[in-house]
Amino acid sequence: MSDEDFRVAELALKGYKCSHILVQIGLDALGKSNPELLRAMSGLASGMDAGLTCGVLTGGCCMIGMYAGTDYAEHEEHPRLPLMLEEYVEWFREEAAQRYGGIDCETIMHNDPRLRNERCPGLIRDAVLKAKEILEVNGFELDGRSGIEQV
Repeated sequence: MSDEDFRVAELALKGYKCSHILVQIGLDALGKSNPELLRAMSGLASGMDAGLTCGVLTGGCCMIGMYAGTDYAEHEEHPRLPLMLEEYVEWFREEAAQRYGGIDCETIMHNDPRLRNERCPGLIRDAVLKAKEILEVNGFELDGRSGIEQV
């Protein structure tokens, strides 16, 4: 079991949903906690709790934005953020369509919430790996100790 598999499973067992897991793993890499941000991710979980766009897609975009986005005070937006998001979204579209036929939770779950434990963990793990890959390729160092830093 990889570190990503273990962390996804650990968070899922604690009750975290898709979007929460992606952002929590991003926070882990920074050595930070942010309860307000995790609560906000509840609005994206399970396709906005309406079976719409999968929280793995929206949560992954938030994870990338956590590092490459602006806060309008201290950090400017990374000039390649739009391209990073485009790459992640395209990857997710292809991956989810190939595996499950689409990008909405309703499609991925085939209207059967019991499939969540079967389908979501692997998709979340793959999304974490893809988001990290995109960040690394674009100059962010992910070392697990000091977090993600732009080099």
